[in-house]
Amino acid sequence: MSDRFERFESLSEDRRRIVVDAAIEVFGDRDYAHASTADIARRAGVSKSQLFFYFRNKKDLYLYVLTAVTRRVAEAVVDERWYQIDDFFEVMRYAATRKAALVGLSPRVMNYFVRAFYLGHRDVSGPLDAFMTDAVPAMVRTYLGHVRWERFREDVDPMRVVRMLVWCGDGYLHERLRGGGEFDMEEMLSEFLVWLDWFKRATYKEEYL
Repeated sequence: MSDRFERFESLSEDRRRIVVDAAIEVFGDRDYAHASTADIARRAGVSKSQLFFYFRNKKDLYLYVLTAVTRRVAEAVVDERWYQIDDFFEVMRYAATRKAALVGLSPRVMNYFVRAFYLGHRDVSGPLDAFMTDAVPAMVRTYLGHVRWERFREDVDPMRVVRMLVWCGDGYLHERLRGGGEFDMEEMLSEFLVWLDWFKRATYKEEYL
């Protein structure tokens, strides 16, 4: 974490949330190139110079917000019930359902993620690709340590299953957004639950089906 990020992290949680929420709104409503840091500062109730006291430039702010939003989603999804579910596919079902509910309550969060990963700008595309490359194994290490991986057949690499589920989601979004199409969270959730059933039948030992 840079010194500037440390300065921002030293602010109160409420103050940080106001700034992050303002950035989510602006970055979610406009593409990266046209998102205005002056607009973000105005919505957050700070001056532009104050904003750049904490973030070196728009790119730094954008990447900080990406990390903050990802953490916020994880905190909303991973609760006490999460660690009571040790079946991989049931955990994925629980996560998908919780995320869908979160998007329903905070649609701007989904708008931000869609613009970040599917309508990205060249200035941030490299860091976003690196973020996604690191995010999947980090998620497995952090949140899936309690899963009973032995339920997978011996000839199945569970990490491949995780990646394939991510690719399915990516492919769905690319298809829906191609040519300016609209995203439907409920439709995607329905499709995702079907994919989970397919993958479970294809990869689990028979006694766990």
